Amino acid sequence: MDSPAPLESVSVLFIHQQKIFTVQRQTYLLAFPGYHAFPGGKIDKDESSLPFKTRMLCDHDSTRMRAIQREILEELDYDLEQGILNGEVLSVSELAEAVAPTFAPFRFRTWFYRIDLKERVRFNADPGEFADSFWSTPQNLLDAFSKGKNLMVPPTRWVLKGLVADPQAAALGNVSEMYDEEHKVPCLEMMDGITMLPVRSVTLPPANRTNAFLLGDSGAEKLLIDPSPNSEEEYRRLLTTIENNVPDSIFLTHHHPDHHQFSNQLARELRIPIILSQDTLQRLTVKYGEAYFENIELQTVSENKQVTSWHGSAVRVYEIPGHDQGHLGLAPDTMDWFLVGDLIQGIGTVVIPSPEGDMATYFSTLKKVIALNPEVIIPSHGIPMRTTHRLEETLKHRLQRESQILKLHQSGKSRQEILMELYAETDARLHPAAMQNIESHLAKLHKENYLQDEIA
Repeated sequence: MDSPAPLESVSVLFIHQQKIFTVQRQTYLLAFPGYHAFPGGKIDKDESSLPFKTRMLCDHDSTRMRAIQREILEELDYDLEQGILNGEVLSVSELAEAVAPTFAPFRFRTWFYRIDLKERVRFNADPGEFADSFWSTPQNLLDAFSKGKNLMVPPTRWVLKGLVADPQAAALGNVSEMYDEEHKVPCLEMMDGITMLPVRSVTLPPANRTNAFLLGDSGAEKLLIDPSPNSEEEYRRLLTTIENNVPDSIFLTHHHPDHHQFSNQLARELRIPIILSQDTLQRLTVKYGEAYFENIELQTVSENKQVTSWHGSAVRVYEIPGHDQGHLGLAPDTMDWFLVGDLIQGIGTVVIPSPEGDMATYFSTLKKVIALNPEVIIPSHGIPMRTTHRLEETLKHRLQRESQILKLHQSGKSRQEILMELYAETDARLHPAAMQNIESHLAKLHKENYLQDEIA
């Protein structure tokens, strides 16, 4: 089941002499962390619908105008209504509308409003919401994205492209990205040159998809990373989606089914090799037999092996065990991004299962990637996010959870009692996964001599 009905929101493009006031969202925000966007936000359920009497505002939907007035005052310390009365605002136009697709983890129906200013306003941007704010032309924003420097959701780019085509545009209409989900897997870019294909997979809730990725410069090896459709029907959708952009090889991050299912069938059908770690090869062969990789060229790789390039930078393999012993990640030499697979998740919590997982190793890997300081983290579940903030928060959370587990264990609680005390509010379907994490923490504590008794 995909996401529920979208939340309604507004987004404001303040424009002066063809420059737009743009913000970069804080990296710790849950929705679109570190993304370049425009000021605005969600329309509250109890948002006032009292019409404005002020010219320009009374010509538009009153609830949306009330939301804009409130959000701009909160985020930019700017009173829009007073700005109109002071003659600072030349016009207000409903520029565009966009609805997020059903598979999006955060779904919004957003109305974009264009507000032309007589003079450039010095906004006081809220540092709690925004890491940066600046004036820029639409073309400069798009150029930065095309160089791999910005994270943007597609509708933001479509609005910018509309303004490049017509700087005076006041009505671009619906700029939602359309997906033929009956016949194809969705295909989108949050970062230039990294195409995300959210494939329906046999993953753990609340996620129901795994991000496959198409990656590689023109003329370089084109990788399809972690194709893992959950059915023959979804497999056919994936095949149709990539038929005009056929990869040169398949890259598997690790051996869990929601990262490799149908990858062998796809490799045989496309006659392309599979790149994977020796550990992943061994585990899949043991589990499914030698026939699983029959008639497929296999290439085993390890740390530092170059597998393709992105924006002219070599993309190399990184060994990132912990969730799975053979887990591999990818990153360019520029460290503009790091594809972390299941090291963290944008949706839900990573499980450290036995026997392939190890909590102590997982901690070490988190520290390793944090030390590399990539600019963007790209998970297999959820969306790309700027900086290592989520990695650092995951490490803090696991340390806090470990402390709780240690205290409860030392107080005489059984593993089941620990589960019910720490995960009582968690979906019962996830209790087996939560128990695996408890056991992994206990095993780590035992190895580190924090526990003297046997835990098995």
